[in-house]
Order: sequence, then C-alpha cells, then structure tokens
Amino acid sequence: MAEKFKLNDHEREILIFNRRMVVAGVFIFLLVSALVAWMVYLQVYRHDYFSARSDGNRLHSQYVSPNRGLIYDRNGVLLADNRPIFNLTVVRETATNLDVSLDLLRSAIKLSDDDIEQYRVRQSRRAVPHTSIPLRYQLSEEEIASIAVNQHLLPGFAVEAQLVRHYPFREVAAHALGYVSEINREELEAMSPEQIANYRGSHQIGKTGIEKTYEDLLHGQVGYETVEKNNRGQVMRVLDRTDPVPGRDIVLHMDSRLQAAAERALGDRRGAVVAIDPATGGVLAMVSKPGYDPNLFVTGISRTQLADLNRSGHTPLFNRAIASRIPGSTIKPFIGLAGLYHGTITPETVVNDPGYYRLPGRTRPYYDWTWWVDKSGHGPIDLRRAIYQSCNTYFYQLAVDLGIDKIHDYLLTFGFGTNAAIDIPEASRGIVPSQAWKMENRGEVWYAGETPYEGIGNGIFQATTLQMAAAAAAIANNGIIRQPRMLRGTIGNDGEVTDVIFEDTAAAKQLLPSPEQVALVRSSMVDVINKPYDREHRRHEGSAYPVLRDSGEPLLYPMGGKSGTAQVVQFQVDSAGNRDNSEVPEAFRTHAMFIAFDASEKSRIAVAVFVENGGGGGSVAFPVAREVLDAYLLPEQETYNEVSAVTPSHNH
Repeated sequence: MAEKFKLNDHEREILIFNRRMVVAGVFIFLLVSALVAWMVYLQVYRHDYFSARSDGNRLHSQYVSPNRGLIYDRNGVLLADNRPIFNLTVVRETATNLDVSLDLLRSAIKLSDDDIEQYRVRQSRRAVPHTSIPLRYQLSEEEIASIAVNQHLLPGFAVEAQLVRHYPFREVAAHALGYVSEINREELEAMSPEQIANYRGSHQIGKTGIEKTYEDLLHGQVGYETVEKNNRGQVMRVLDRTDPVPGRDIVLHMDSRLQAAAERALGDRRGAVVAIDPATGGVLAMVSKPGYDPNLFVTGISRTQLADLNRSGHTPLFNRAIASRIPGSTIKPFIGLAGLYHGTITPETVVNDPGYYRLPGRTRPYYDWTWWVDKSGHGPIDLRRAIYQSCNTYFYQLAVDLGIDKIHDYLLTFGFGTNAAIDIPEASRGIVPSQAWKMENRGEVWYAGETPYEGIGNGIFQATTLQMAAAAAAIANNGIIRQPRMLRGTIGNDGEVTDVIFEDTAAAKQLLPSPEQVALVRSSMVDVINKPYDREHRRHEGSAYPVLRDSGEPLLYPMGGKSGTAQVVQFQVDSAGNRDNSEVPEAFRTHAMFIAFDASEKSRIAVAVFVENGGGGGSVAFPVAREVLDAYLLPEQETYNEVSAVTPSHNH
C-alpha cells in the first residue's frame, strides 16, 4: 500500500521550495547575463554606430542662404534691397501631427488653403531632409505671438527670420528690374548639380529683367552650418558654420529720377518710353505702362492677385518697351540714310509729290498724309524737307528704288531685326522683311506693291521702342552705334564701382553711314521740331513744330526728332479717295510714336516714345519725349520732382 501524503510535511515543502528557488535563480542569472552581454554589445561593439545615430537625431547640417546683392542706379539710389521678415516654417520629419497642427493654425493665424498648397509644392522640391520649409511668409507680431502661445501643440513648427527682396519704388522700373520669386520645378530641372547645391538654402530666384539676367552675380554662394535641434525641430545652438558669400551689389546706367519723370510724362496712358545715353549705350530709363508691383511676387503671389493682373485688359505684366510694333514714320530717317548710302538718292534729289504715289504701270494710289487734309501734296521735295515734313510720297518712291533687300540689309546695321541689346535677353528681335524672309516665314513671294509701305514704316517691318531709341542714339552720336546695355558696373568690398566693359559686336557694321550723311539726316530731324512756317513756301514747317509753338514754351537746348503714326486697322477709302472718318473705338486707334535726341555736339540722351492707341505721334508722343529730355537736361529748372516723390516704402 502506497505511503500516504502528509499534509504537514515541512521537510518536503522546504525541498520543493529550494528546488524552485534554484530554478528561478538560474533563470534570473541567465536573463541578467543576457542583458549584460547585450549592453556590452551595444556600448562596446556597436558604440560608433549608435553614437552616430544619436548625433543624427540631435545634430543637423543645414544650408545658409546668402544675402542677395543690391541694385543701385547710376546716382547711388537703391532700387532693390533686402528686408527682414518672419516666416512660419515646418520640418516635416518632426511635425508628427501635421494635419492637426494645420487645423489649429487655420484659426490661430488664418492659414489659407493657398498657403498649404504652396507649402506642399515647396516640400516636394526639397532636396535635403530635416530642413525647414516656409509655410507662411511675413508674419505679423500678433501672429507670432499666437504661434508662441500654441508652440507646445505645434511640433516641427518654428518662426524663423529671413531676408527677402524688396522693391522700394514698387511700379517704377518694375519691368526693367524684373522680380524674384520662388524657384519652380522647371527651373530646378534646368540646373546643373552644382547650381542645385548652391540653391539649397534659397527659395527665390530671378524671374525677369535685371534680376534674371544677372542672377549669377546677385545670388552669391550658399553657406553651411551644423546645429543642435530639440525633439520639436527647434535649433538650440550652432556648433559649426561656414559663412555664405553674399551676392555682388550692382550699379545700372538707369537714372531713377529720369525714370520717375518718364513715368509721369506718360501718365495713365498705355505705352513705353526708353531713354539711352548715346555715348555709352547705357539705358537711362525704361518705362512700360501700365506697370505692376513686383513685391507681390517675392514671397509667392496669391491666385486672386495673379488672376486680377491677368484679367486686366491693359496687360500690366506685358513689357511694351521690348515688344515689337510697327514704327510708322519714325523709320523714315533710316530709309533716307539707306538711299544716301547706296547712292539711290543725293541730298539734292527731288521727287514731285501730288499727294499720292503710283507704281509704274499701276493705277492704285499710295496716299500721302496731306491728301487727307486738302487733297494736295508737297510738290517738288528733297530729302531734308521729306524728313522734316514727313512726306510719304518721297519715301514710297525711295523704297521702290532701293528694293526690299537693300532696305533689309541696311536696317540690320542699326540693330533692327535682331536683339542687339547686350543684357536684355527678353527683348523682341522685331521684323525686317526681305524676299527670303517672306518665303521662309510665310511661304509667299514678295510683291512689288508691298515695298512702298516699308518706306514709311507701315508694312511688315516691326521694331521695339528699345530698338528705336538705340537707332536714334546712333544718329545723335554722329553715326557711332552703341548696343543698349543696362549694367554699368559692380561694387567691390571697398565700396568702389568697377565699370563693366562690353564690346559692341552685334550690329552689322559693314553698312555704316558716312559722317556727312548722318549730319544731313540729323539736321533734318532738328528741323522736324524747330522749322517754322514759311509763308513763301506753303506748309514748309516741321511736322512737330506746331506742337512746340502752341505750347508757348521754347526749347532751352537743341533737339531733334521724328514723329510716327502707325495704323492698327486699315481705313476704308471711297472712290473719291476720302477716308472714312467715323468714330473709331480706342482699341483700333492709331499708335503714336516719337524718337528724339539732344542735338548738341556731344549728345547726352536719345529717347523713343510709344503711346498705344494714342493718336498722332507729333501731338501725343512728342510732348512726352520733350518732358523726358527736359527732366534730364534741365535739372536745375526743377521742372520735375526727384524720384523720392514716388513715395518709396523703404524697410531696411
């Protein structure tokens, strides 16, 4: 019979307990041994790896954006500077509850859907992890305070200071200076790896104008720094730093006082004004109206603001100064020079003008402007009088005698048909037609009936206001051609300006006029403005003289010029040769042009004016040109206020 189990067998209970204690002790020993071994493995054998991982979570390398170079005018007036703003930024890796945080910010600082969409675009372009991306630019003091109060609920979010571009004179010179804005995907894809690396600390890049042309000078070189961040992505301290190299400060030929005067002279009319220094080719002023405020683009223009600009019927973003147009009669002095150069005419060559011109063997008349006044013509007329009275018939005949190909070749000499400007790459080339050009571009032969219109600038030929100003400057400069240029020089660390020397290479110089030919045309253009009425010879007065006379303000300096009027639509002419004078809507009215220059021995300025749908060149564009020349040549008269009158919003 088996032995019965004793309930109070203390010896057996102690034995069982001791066995269990031994098993538990061995198990605990093994666990502790494993833990110690794992700690030794981590602390000794894997120390370098986990130390680097720890530093990677705590230490971050980030790029430091360079300060963008400043832009000055020729007199040291600051045209584009940098100002500090405070931005709300996000480090995506530490923003653990991004959607929740964004919902909070919608109410705290009125964060818009536009802001969030732009942030996501910037985030998609980010090249370096753990770097901050702007979510909202230009925070107000109240918004900064609201973010600070809710900072504990916004992991990964921070308020950071940044220098951004600022244009103190807003619309003044906006098209010439251009603007900077956020780098887009297409621009990044067009960059080399070295360029991408240099822009990793930057969010803006030059988009148009000088800002784009001289981006390499203005941007500078990116810097680097190693920082320690907390678990919210905030920088606690800077451990190491390589300073960025700031962009170069540049000086333009532009005269900001003259730029403001030209803006005021053009007024509220649509159009353009370009002024050039004949001796250097430097662009003294470049106006296109209506303008826009480039500050809107710097930190990202909103959809509403961009839509307002695009919906405007006046196209404020369109640069009229560098867009090609039919030049009208402003081209006549250059057609005259072509005739003199090729020997087709001499200064004494006389053409009879009955008020119209007919091609040999044709019945269709090409009317002179006098026909619309009293059905008469200029009678016998030479080149000088044909220029200062703007005789169409003379230049119809001259164009036909020259032929379109000679006209084409000669006009290339003055920079027409090409963008001869050294540093305005957006400028249109214009059109200088020839037989080959028409066949290549329109698949048609050149017809004889097209040539007369090219002689008066109302055919296919097109030129920009910039090109007309440069051509006028060549006549003012006694036939010496200078290519237009914006940049004068750069400012070194010592504050001294180093002029940039450009070589004039673009113009076709093989057909340059002689000094005697230029002198004849130059003096004829002086007569356009200054030749009074001669009772002995009917209508022998300059085409712009009546405007000067009626103004009651005599010129205080010698001035030459030429008016031009370009048709937008073809007028209807009845069988008697009468033009339909019914009221024409503004959009179909003629464009007004005028080129002018200081006619002193050493000319200091040449100007081209274009007034869109303005009417007559002499009556509308000439007064604008005169105001511009007055402002530049007669500063002591204080006819115009300084540029400071265009209230700048300086914020250094």
